[in-house]
Amino acid sequence: MDGISFLGLMRRRFNQRNDPGLDPVPWELDDKETAYRYVEQAGYAVPRYVRTSSAAEALAAGEQFGDRFVIKQPNRHSASGVYVLEKLGEGTYLDLLRMKVLAAADIKAVGDTPEYWLAEECIPSLPAGKPVPLDYKVYAFRGQISHITQIDRNVFPPRVALFDGAFIPLELGRDYSIDENRWLTEQHVLPRFAGAILEMASTLSQSLDTRFVKVDCYDGPDGPVFGEFTFASGGDDTGMLRYSERIIRALDAAMLTGRVAALSGFDIDLNKFREDLSRNATLVADEHLLTRLSGGASQGDARYAQLLPALLSQDSTRAVFSLAAYVIGHLSGDGRQAFNIQAALRRGGRHIYGTHRLAEFEEAAIAFHDERAAGNPWHAARAAEVRLASGDQSALETLRALASGGYEHARLVVARHTAAHATA
Repeated sequence: MDGISFLGLMRRRFNQRNDPGLDPVPWELDDKETAYRYVEQAGYAVPRYVRTSSAAEALAAGEQFGDRFVIKQPNRHSASGVYVLEKLGEGTYLDLLRMKVLAAADIKAVGDTPEYWLAEECIPSLPAGKPVPLDYKVYAFRGQISHITQIDRNVFPPRVALFDGAFIPLELGRDYSIDENRWLTEQHVLPRFAGAILEMASTLSQSLDTRFVKVDCYDGPDGPVFGEFTFASGGDDTGMLRYSERIIRALDAAMLTGRVAALSGFDIDLNKFREDLSRNATLVADEHLLTRLSGGASQGDARYAQLLPALLSQDSTRAVFSLAAYVIGHLSGDGRQAFNIQAALRRGGRHIYGTHRLAEFEEAAIAFHDERAAGNPWHAARAAEVRLASGDQSALETLRALASGGYEHARLVVARHTAAHATA
């Protein structure tokens, strides 16, 4: 077993050829209702649901949850055999996953007929304009979280983005690639209950006697809502997701040891970070505002990274989620966020302990502001501030000149620098 890679493990599990002695898998939790009962007993939320014997009965039961509800067969995974329905009229529904108008007779099994059907509430979606909630799939190794995939099924092909185990975005092309015949890329959107999602997935994973599980969940209005356990990850096995060699090595090590570092490459102490997560942790209390910001973020709205950090809840995890917001802005093309990223890394904190990638974002910040510095004191001061922080004392003269010319921010930077060196 020790020579089997993460992807090799996925292949064996798909073929049901894993050795239970070396790689125990609680396959009974592949059954959705069994998984729901397990998760409820652990104290976490699942969708309100009704078990029925047929699709027709599930339709009737689903309408108890309102005009929008979900019908699913429990012997499939991901979106296969799942109907997210919006009632249009008597016996007529809009399938929000496929954008097709369906009659009751059109709702039927995919593949083998299931033993039962489930009717479920449709979890309200956080981002404005997206009726189907974003699906967050958390990869966990004995309680240690390596990364998360965010899947948006409001469009076709579905769109995907990846985060590391602290919800710091991973970078397409640098950290992973996708099969663009199956998926397209989307901007990253932090769930309102990001911390609570990580806490839930970590705790559930740790409770299972297995090397690896993917915990699928939604960002509900009152906290994370469990979706399903996945023990054999199809996107990884089929090449829909392809990781960099660096990340593959980390996943192989996590499978064998149960330990993983932050895959984004930033120095995040994931163990301390998880210690500070709680079941009710929320990024922002104002759901109304976050709904609109998140809807814009999915389309690359620069205001998301600019506004979100100031709105974050005042707790010990704030610095990590602020860094996540800055990185989202940077990956969305907002060059100003390079300054905020390097400043956050330099400040450090309880969970940000080192300076990996600092030089990368110092260079990016200097290049961005230098290009715009001519005749613009704000950009000139920003570039000089980064240079000074990195040890270039000649930048102090640039800042003093800007300060003598009346630019207040430059004066404040010079004053802080002078005070810091006076007490050193």
